[in-house]
Amino acid sequence: MIWATHWLVSASWRHITAQRAGRAYQARSTEGLLSMIPALSGINRYPVESALKAIGGLLLFILQITYGGYKNLVCEFNMEPREGRLATQHLNSWAHGTMNLGFSLSGMVELLGAHSKLPQGTNLALLGGAFFIEGLLFDMHEKNGHLDQTVHWLLAMTCFAGAIFAILEAAFPENFLLTAGRAGSMLLQGTWFCQAAAVLFGGSLVWDDNYNGHEDQAPAMFLPMVFAYHLLLVTAFVVLVYAGLEAYSRRAHPASLEAGTGSPSFGGFETSRLLSDDQPTETGVMMTPMTGMRNGLRK
Repeated sequence: MIWATHWLVSASWRHITAQRAGRAYQARSTEGLLSMIPALSGINRYPVESALKAIGGLLLFILQITYGGYKNLVCEFNMEPREGRLATQHLNSWAHGTMNLGFSLSGMVELLGAHSKLPQGTNLALLGGAFFIEGLLFDMHEKNGHLDQTVHWLLAMTCFAGAIFAILEAAFPENFLLTAGRAGSMLLQGTWFCQAAAVLFGGSLVWDDNYNGHEDQAPAMFLPMVFAYHLLLVTAFVVLVYAGLEAYSRRAHPASLEAGTGSPSFGGFETSRLLSDDQPTETGVMMTPMTGMRNGLRK
């Protein structure tokens, strides 16, 4: 949820300042930390988010498969009668750990993109792939009943939504609504993680699907309604954050709003500078390939 809010706030501010400066918004797979605060400009010169993804994802994978002795995928010789077979009880930990590797690879590619000219949209495409891997593993790993299946299926839907938004951003980098959708789906994933913990491990009778020795379908039927409430609240939060930042921008820069000019916000270290072959100017990237094509068609 913290990561999603970071994306939402920074990308919203970049979109607002781009509009104020009269230039096109450009989607990024990483954002600077609270780029509206000048005091943080020094930190935002470095690829902090990319490094955290690259290193943190790898460390989380190692921790997940080693904590509690889950590192063995195959049953050892003394584990009869499943000797030589896959250790079912360890597969879930390996699946959870593997989810982090996609984001780790995404961070590594972003760091590589700071020094190499990769194809347009590579960073966002890799980020979409990371979300897809996460959703695939959540959807397919072992579940105990209808309630558990529904919890994980809805969680997987949030991951797949993030993948779709990220890949669409790679194709249409000037569409801010796609970035807002990616941040919103990530935020929804975070809130649903909390809800899943309450449902599966909270111990409340509301979510107890065992009634008189039979599976009670009511909790599983109620879950989609709760998910809809999460979706509505997250959508309202996304709109309110943007509206609040836009109001702050109007109050902080009234002169630039009237003149239609202003200083651009680069949102920190940009590993996606490869969106255009044109040289950057004082107001950012001169023209993206998509913008150039659109202007050519008009002529």
